[in-house]
Amino acid sequence: MKVLAIGEVMMRLTPPSHKMIEQTDTLDLSFSGTGLNILSGLSRNDVKTSLLTGLPDNSVGKAATVFTRKLGVDTEWICRQGNHIGTYFLELGFGNRPSQVTYLNREASSFCSEVIPENKIEAAIEGHDIIHICGIALSTSLVSRQLILKAVKFAFEKGKKIIFDFNYRPSLNTRVDHEQLFSDYLYILERSHLVFGSPRDLAHFYQNDSMTEEALIDKLLTDFKEIEWFTGTTRTENQGLSGWLITNKGERVVSPPHSITVFDRIGTGDAYASGIILGYLRGWSLQETVDFATCAADLAHTTFGDSPILDESFIRRYMTNTEAQVFR
Repeated sequence: MKVLAIGEVMMRLTPPSHKMIEQTDTLDLSFSGTGLNILSGLSRNDVKTSLLTGLPDNSVGKAATVFTRKLGVDTEWICRQGNHIGTYFLELGFGNRPSQVTYLNREASSFCSEVIPENKIEAAIEGHDIIHICGIALSTSLVSRQLILKAVKFAFEKGKKIIFDFNYRPSLNTRVDHEQLFSDYLYILERSHLVFGSPRDLAHFYQNDSMTEEALIDKLLTDFKEIEWFTGTTRTENQGLSGWLITNKGERVVSPPHSITVFDRIGTGDAYASGIILGYLRGWSLQETVDFATCAADLAHTTFGDSPILDESFIRRYMTNTEAQVFR
């Protein structure tokens, strides 16, 4: 099975040693994005992955392409055009101080401003079995929104499995109103097979704060018959994390809660998603899939950078011995 992700690649700039921007004159540079991060988690477990995106036709775009290739992700479908990449500063939190993300002119990036040719979109989708898309692209610009809608239409017509990461983020573009987003999400959800999200996403989507979390999820799975799994994570008290998954057959599984130690929180949800997708591809049981994905997210809190770097063998060793100090 071959997995294609469609989404933006951004440049991440991080002050070292948990410093604030005003405290540093050096920055760690890397590249990330929901799709790229998930593909990283899959590719290191021998899943064939590719990324469809737009990157600037300059040295920064080349560096992002090289970074993507280092993660084991095929770069054949990267379209080099434009001259800008979306950028964000991440000031890593410490103790009681939360991390802080500052975006810079994201709408002007190559992915958000330059149109990828339709024949390239179709050719990329044609050669893959599973297509991953992220709802953020519906909010960032008209160009990225149209790309996602075209991709979903073609993928569904070709019988591809569509994985949708909800990420309902109207705050990213105040010119996009709820009615437009609601219509776009309806279109995609009607054609999606695996959906990542949370009851909070659903409350925003349905604009209903009075329904219980269980009722919101039941409504989603009733309204959209193509969805096989709806899954996500729950943060519990005292830095706890638990994964859960609900199927369209009414099956519900929850992982044991994990006590989390945070070094770098960004990208941990993508590590969870890559674990779920791996279990889906491998035909694992629902419980094994959620337990594995939650462990992947747990461990992703302890590594620097957005992209998952720990493979299945390491995660499984951790699952059997969470108290180990050294693996030999």
